[in-house]
Amino acid sequence: MTINYSSDNDIIIPTQHNTTYRGLGGDDTYIITRAIGDEAKINIVDTEGTNIIQLTEGLSILSSKFASTAFQIILSNNAEITINSSHKNLYEIGGNVTNGLIVDQNSYEDFIVYFGLNSLPSIKSIKGSTNVIIEGGELITNNKIFSWKIMNPESAGLDTSEVNDLMDFVKSEGSNTQAAILIRGSSIIAEYYADKSDKDSIVTSWSVAKSFTSTLIGIAIDEGYINSIEDPITDYLPEWKGQDQDKILLKHLLSMRSGMEDHGFVYVVNDMVSHSLDRDLIRPPGTAFRYSNEDSMLLGEIVQNATGISFQEYADKKLFNLIDVDETWWTDQEGSTISYASIDMTPREFAKFGLMIAQEGSWQGQQIVSSNWVELATSKYDDLMSYGFQWWTSETKDIDYPFFSAKGLDGQLIYVWPETDLVFVRFTTYNKIGDQDSSVVRINSIGDLEASYQQTETGNLNTIKLEELLYDIGDNLIMASDLISVSDFG
Repeated sequence: MTINYSSDNDIIIPTQHNTTYRGLGGDDTYIITRAIGDEAKINIVDTEGTNIIQLTEGLSILSSKFASTAFQIILSNNAEITINSSHKNLYEIGGNVTNGLIVDQNSYEDFIVYFGLNSLPSIKSIKGSTNVIIEGGELITNNKIFSWKIMNPESAGLDTSEVNDLMDFVKSEGSNTQAAILIRGSSIIAEYYADKSDKDSIVTSWSVAKSFTSTLIGIAIDEGYINSIEDPITDYLPEWKGQDQDKILLKHLLSMRSGMEDHGFVYVVNDMVSHSLDRDLIRPPGTAFRYSNEDSMLLGEIVQNATGISFQEYADKKLFNLIDVDETWWTDQEGSTISYASIDMTPREFAKFGLMIAQEGSWQGQQIVSSNWVELATSKYDDLMSYGFQWWTSETKDIDYPFFSAKGLDGQLIYVWPETDLVFVRFTTYNKIGDQDSSVVRINSIGDLEASYQQTETGNLNTIKLEELLYDIGDNLIMASDLISVSDFG
């Protein structure tokens, strides 16, 4: 039997046995659910329009098979679904338009990756993953792929007007905001991109990168490459062994309390490591806060010396590859990763990092960095400054807010509030100038912008106002949890 739908945009839920479904014209959505009966055989043939295939939550797939322009899945009840002209469709893992659940869309080439395939066969077919289930908006296999869900504020327990107030503030006139995202858990609650930007556009971190470097220090401690934050930094920077720098402990470097002088703008030099090492101790370590890019640059060198591999390689293996982000981390002209700044990736990828931190260092069941390190690094070190280990803590109008942040030049930021599972990211307009294919920083002077290779528009926001707005959003969740009592559960 064949069922033909209209030339309009139809929502089609195939359920009838031994049936071919044709959408005819229009942009149609096919929803594959658990309602398909035992041993049913269903064919979907739709070559017109832009069509979406949704594999809904709870769908259990026994086996899969893929050809260049068609694929077949067999459900756990032996129902057989064949999608023809598969290369012309878009695919959503866990999406369901009937209940408003929207997730990322994938091309056919990206969709097959969920089933453990890297490429399609030119002839015949190839088997994909077996015994998988759609759960939490993900295809649960040996190669789990993370997918953002889209959720409105009220469904996430938030106040829509308060969310709108925050988003309106960050995209106000003159803010130069390129991207802003509010997430709760794995759901995007609000998302904004400026003209000519979208979720795939690249932004740059500037000093937001420092919080990534802190995380990598924590991982190196977790793995035993670094013994403790109480270690003298000269254990890992032998150039200073036997000098005054023996007095500097790793915790002093992490908290910007090294006591060393700074040259100023380290970004202009060719060899940033050597430049950062060419400094004297001018005050007792731990006695004064001084924001220092040079201190943070040496943290990357410490990781490299402790692990025996390059800082970039360690970062890829132990962080970026595990949370599935594709970043470009800039280097100086000597090839050293700029561990104090300059990571390029999409806003959603920065949000992934924030979510991992909000989940106490865990990502999809894997502990990336210990929860102990996350707590230590994001807590205020002392009363000298609202700063931890390469993370900013939040104090506004004598209020100690329960969130913390990574911040960079011109208003780049990631706010993390673990108690509420909230993450907020915001980046200003980014232009990569100079050699578009190079990730090497070349700049001859502070004023020589044409050689800098990256530039953001100034867009600093009133931090007091921003944090007040963010707190208003999350406070609703705190108050709601406070209202729950034993009686609420009978």
